[in-house]
Amino acid sequence: MLKVVGASWLQTRISTYILGAVALLGIGAIILGEFGHVENDGTYAATVTWKQNGAYRIDFWGQGNDLEAIPSGAARAYYRTGIHHTGWSVIEIKSSEDYPDTVQAYSTGLLEGSLTWQLIHHHWHNTIEAPCSTQESMCEKIRHHLKENREYHRKRAEVLAAKDPYWHMVSLFYTQLAGMEAGWKFAVRRSRKTVEIPSEDFLWLAMASDLPYLEDTVNKSKVNADLAGMAFLKLFNKTNGEPQITLAHNTAAPYGKMLRLLKRYDLGYHLSPSENSQVVPGRSIVMTSYPGALSSQDEYFIIENEGRELLVAGTPLAIGDHGIWSQPILKNQLMLAVRVMSANRLATDGLTWSRHLALYNGGTASRQWLAVDPRLNSVWLVEQLPSITHAVDYSKDFVNVGFVSCTGAPMFKEIRQVAGDSRDAASVRSNEIARQLANITTASEIADLMHGHVPDAHAVFNNFSMTSGTDLVEIFAFRGDLYAQPFPVGVIDAKIVTAGIDGIENFQVYSGPNFSNKIPAFNWTRTFPNEPHCGHPETFNFGMTTPKWVWV
Repeated sequence: MLKVVGASWLQTRISTYILGAVALLGIGAIILGEFGHVENDGTYAATVTWKQNGAYRIDFWGQGNDLEAIPSGAARAYYRTGIHHTGWSVIEIKSSEDYPDTVQAYSTGLLEGSLTWQLIHHHWHNTIEAPCSTQESMCEKIRHHLKENREYHRKRAEVLAAKDPYWHMVSLFYTQLAGMEAGWKFAVRRSRKTVEIPSEDFLWLAMASDLPYLEDTVNKSKVNADLAGMAFLKLFNKTNGEPQITLAHNTAAPYGKMLRLLKRYDLGYHLSPSENSQVVPGRSIVMTSYPGALSSQDEYFIIENEGRELLVAGTPLAIGDHGIWSQPILKNQLMLAVRVMSANRLATDGLTWSRHLALYNGGTASRQWLAVDPRLNSVWLVEQLPSITHAVDYSKDFVNVGFVSCTGAPMFKEIRQVAGDSRDAASVRSNEIARQLANITTASEIADLMHGHVPDAHAVFNNFSMTSGTDLVEIFAFRGDLYAQPFPVGVIDAKIVTAGIDGIENFQVYSGPNFSNKIPAFNWTRTFPNEPHCGHPETFNFGMTTPKWVWV
């Protein structure tokens, strides 16, 4: 079949149509696929169209397109395969508010699942299939709890979504996830591959931030990997006197998770399923994320809609009583990924964001959060344990001091009382970060700090030795692979956003462990050749990159 789509696409397209039945909230839907190949530029595009009879159709436009001219349909997306060039692949998805929210959510999932299916399969193998090969019993328990939790909340959302915006967002999260699974399976069939992923493992990929790391993936006797990450906010003044803030963040995790995906969801969801309902405040969400995830999991978000921004960054809390975070997944507690994305969609400021995050607090994740409105210089500090959420307006303190940092050391007495006293390392890091931040005078120095280029630690950096846990470079740029007895855990990225009274000014991301002319770039073969790392670059020697979005 020949197809011509617009003057900019006067090219022959080879089209194949595949029919398959998928479910959307009990409605039978049909996916028709079309594939075309043009100039190879590494950017693939697709559109989902939907008919009133419940039929879905995916048009794959191949590569080399004018992305501005891609048909909108119910949703459209492009996916850029940049993992081996910048350390990041990119996906941007935009849905139309003219369609029912469930259609938007399912279409969005279909697009992401079908375009990123290979990344999803690689990430699943590295983080679930391979570790579970030696811990089948534990993994089956996790899958059982995840499935039970999903079914409970999907049924509850069916009852409450029509009247409660929060439960409407919960329902859409699970609808989008169902679409992602269907899109992945469709792409696999179209590729004529024989790979499979259990349905429960799509839940696992989406909810990974709630789950403890598997013992053979993280050697907890070496380091509490979570607490090597951090988030901090610094206040500057421009030459014209206007305030400017920089929010920086990095994530510590097993190196097997370094298959990274930058995402922008611009979804026209409404506050309720009603046709006349208003569009949600958090329409556009940019996040650093992972294949198969519907939230960041790093906990780094840029939320925008019509002249309004909310920047959100979180890092794990230091927990002395490990029983707090090792609770079973209870079916009546919402997982963190669902709660944080619901809060992102519905919040208008830091206060409402913290209130939404506190709802139906689950028992498997503890975080310290910053929620920032850069136009108003408003800063909210939130600390959350399974049993409690504490939020304060930190704006005055931030303006007076000029910075605030989150290293996992609880700042609030009531949180410390519940968490237990295990914050020595986190406190040391917090004090050192505060000392460094006090001496920073330009936004460009933030990037140096995030790379471990600490001004008074050059000798340490040039003679890299990671033994004490308190060296300045280790505080800012922890690398488990450089220990005398190396282990595959460390800081795997850096994210820096700068904003002012007119909104976002700059956004940069960095993928992989830190390196310099004195410190070697991370290389799988040199250190961990037998660790699962399908789809990863062999060497992570990337610099900072600035994503450029198309449908803004």
